[in-house]
Amino acid sequence: MQINNLSFKFNRNAKPFFSDLSFEIQSKTVQFLQGKNGSGKSTLFRILQGALEQQEVVDGTINIDAVTYQINNSQTRNAYSHFVRHVQQDFDRMLADQLNFKENLALASMPRYPGLHGIKSVTLPPIVSHFGIDSTKPAYLLSGGQRQILAILMVLQKPTKVLLLDEPTAALDEKNSHLVIQFLQELVATSNLTILIITHDKELVKAYAHGTYLMLEEQDSGIRTLKKIDVLKTA
Repeated sequence: MQINNLSFKFNRNAKPFFSDLSFEIQSKTVQFLQGKNGSGKSTLFRILQGALEQQEVVDGTINIDAVTYQINNSQTRNAYSHFVRHVQQDFDRMLADQLNFKENLALASMPRYPGLHGIKSVTLPPIVSHFGIDSTKPAYLLSGGQRQILAILMVLQKPTKVLLLDEPTAALDEKNSHLVIQFLQELVATSNLTILIITHDKELVKAYAHGTYLMLEEQDSGIRTLKKIDVLKTA
């Protein structure tokens, strides 16, 4: 995924929030995004999802799998957002607690208007067994990390090229936090996904970032800039 010359304002009379922002995230990678509150992380995620308000002003291009889309065009935004999925912090709300792992995946794979056919069975991806998850357990008996993994796989029941995660380990203990990131690393190793994660957990970034991570910062002008930070320099 490549973003080129991204500019954004909340309305035509507002000061620029992003100006000429460009960055690239290679496919088959997990990239981390950090920044203080208000630095623009959630706004950037909204733009990547094509979820803009009518009064907001945006320009630039996004390239996904060698196809370039104009961000300021609603039709092309709809086209690229079809392949961008987002797992929010309150992922537990996605799950049906009384259903087991496999049944939750089947529920997520149903069309928007399923008719009267009921929930169809799905085949569990091999990655589930690699992490020792008992797919017969109801969701409420799974650990926090396993529930997060379930939420991620539910989102991936739809065609996905870019996966966005907002603080996926914020509510987890250290063991489950590592479980989720290790799962994501194996996921990209066995697929063509690009994954971008918002996190404030510096220890996770040091442990799992491949060389660099992204940092959003607010300048004195109010414009947000994005920098690549060398993990070794912050260790």
